[in-house]
Amino acid sequence: MLSATEFTVGAFGNAGPLSLILPRSKYDETALIGWTEKGPTAIFLSGQHLFTCFESAGNRNWRGLIVPDVRIEVDETSWSDEGGLGVAIRSDTRLAIVGKNDRGFGAVLVTVQADLPPTHNEQAAFSRWQVVLGSDNAKRVLTKMEVTPT
Repeated sequence: MLSATEFTVGAFGNAGPLSLILPRSKYDETALIGWTEKGPTAIFLSGQHLFTCFESAGNRNWRGLIVPDVRIEVDETSWSDEGGLGVAIRSDTRLAIVGKNDRGFGAVLVTVQADLPPTHNEQAAFSRWQVVLGSDNAKRVLTKMEVTPT
C-alpha cells in the first residue's frame, strides 16, 4: 500500500526521472521514468509495449499513479556480460535499463542513476532487478523484473 504522501496522479509528462508510473486501468501499463540525452524518457515495464521507451516530456496520452523518488536495486547473482532488452547495465558512471525505441530504431540506454563511481571501462548486465520505495525497514518492492539476456 502507498501512503497518500507517496504518490500523485497525472500524465507521464508530469513525472520526473526516477518516478514509477502505476497503471490506472487494464489498458495502461507500468512504466519507469529515466532519462537520455534528449531528456526524460519513459520505459514500459509491463504489457505489449514491454521495454519500449519514448521521450516523456509533455506527454499527456499516458497517465497513472506517479510514485516519485524510487530506487533501482539489482540482484548481484544475476550478473553477466550479456546484454539485451530489459537488463540493467552498470557502466561508466551510471546504471541504465536497455529499452527499444518506440520508432523501432535499435536499443536505447535509459539512465536511472548517474554520478556513480566509475567502472574502469568495464560493465555488468543484471537480468534481475527491482524498483523500490523507501529504505531499511520501510523499504517496499513496487515492481520486480526478470529478463532473459541475449
